[in-house]
Amino acid sequence: MKNSFKFVGSGNVFRPEQEMALIDKEAADRAFKKYKKEILDEFLIKQGFLKWKTGAYVRLNQIGLLEYMDLQKERYGSKTFCVNFAIMPLYCPMDYIVMGLGHRLGGFISGKDFWWDFANDSCAKESFQNIVEAITIYLLPWFEQFHVEENYRKRLADDESKKFIGYPNQDWREALDHPDKASVIQENIDRLKLPKKLGL
Repeated sequence: MKNSFKFVGSGNVFRPEQEMALIDKEAADRAFKKYKKEILDEFLIKQGFLKWKTGAYVRLNQIGLLEYMDLQKERYGSKTFCVNFAIMPLYCPMDYIVMGLGHRLGGFISGKDFWWDFANDSCAKESFQNIVEAITIYLLPWFEQFHVEENYRKRLADDESKKFIGYPNQDWREALDHPDKASVIQENIDRLKLPKKLGL
């Protein structure tokens, strides 16, 4: 199933200099903002996500995991971007966002990195529509499996997860049994300046 998804665009992070010279960069940035708001923001807000900072979206699930997505623009002007996602344990004290289990959306779907295009109005619109489709088919079900604590505990015990997380997930498992998880979650929301509406 993962290989059947139809991506829109070339998927390359960089484009040749000749192509970059032809891009109206201000128009491209306007198109990015327009379709991010009209297509992606609208869709994710309906799914219960809140906007956070410039290009991130967050949602708190019932077992204290922060479901996180952000848009990462290529920094050198190619007018491409990718989508990063993760779940993070807000029930554990933290001083900064810890990218827990997660991936880039293109890599998660196809096994290789994919960068969407916003060099002009039409490709920006197509890119955001494509991302919404990918989120619907792949990412929302991935998040939802971790609404069940047993699934999350199994994932934390998985050797592959231990390598990927790069954080002492033994602490994550132990903290799941903390008698006052709700207060730790609220402290993290305040400390990390996450949207107040995330509260339990």
